Amino acid sequence: EANLKANGMSGQVHCVEAAGFDHPDLNAHAPYDLIFANILQGPLVALSPEISANLRAEGYAILSGILNEQADDVVQVYSQNGFNLHHRGEIGEWTTLILSKQG
Repeated sequence: EANLKANGMSGQVHCVEAAGFDHPDLNAHAPYDLIFANILQGPLVALSPEISANLRAEGYAILSGILNEQADDVVQVYSQNGFNLHHRGEIGEWTTLILSKQG
């Protein structure tokens, strides 16, 4: 919320804190067109089935917080959960993945 305020976007994004997708606000609005997660490899891998279940067909997941050497493992797990790699970008030692959910 501090970042929203700093960028003149207060009130334009609803923020919730949840472990995974177990939150009434998240469940009420699923499926989503876009899910963004900036967390480490372990939680991203663990959340793969939930991200797949909460993303509409042909939606996108943007995953970051992944060390470059871990990115192939994350792609493999998401591939097994119905995702295609759309784009992979690296900045320094970090990778961002843009994945699309198969329709």
